[in-house]
Amino acid sequence: MQNDRMTSIFLFAFAVLFCIKSYQLGLGHLRDPGTGFIPFFSGVLLGCLSLSIFIKSMVIREKRSAFGGGWMKGAWVIGSLILYVLVLEKLGFLVTTFIFLILSLLSFQPRKLLSAFLVSSLTVLVSYLVFSLWLKVQLPKGILGI
Repeated sequence: MQNDRMTSIFLFAFAVLFCIKSYQLGLGHLRDPGTGFIPFFSGVLLGCLSLSIFIKSMVIREKRSAFGGGWMKGAWVIGSLILYVLVLEKLGFLVTTFIFLILSLLSFQPRKLLSAFLVSSLTVLVSYLVFSLWLKVQLPKGILGI
């Protein structure tokens, strides 16, 4: 919890500085927002969230692991992200994302294969609809052409 306190203090100070600089850019009005409008309120939100983390760390006195599995899980995540990038062009976005989501769901949170399959399928479908069809982002097709 000591790490949460230090992090929240740092983030709060960063949020205050961010709000000050955004205010100097000019907020404008709700109907005619200025350059600093969105950054200012993003800083306010960051400040509120950092305060809530600070308060929570003061109330809850338990000590818990930050990552839950030591350095091996961190190494596994970094390694899988590197592997994901390496095979993304060859297999394509849909296949690569589906495979890596299933493997991640099964390894980090043991669950049934059917639920991992459904969650991965839904995630890939929604991301395809949003990025490819709605935003018209060209996703890697891969060897299968999908």
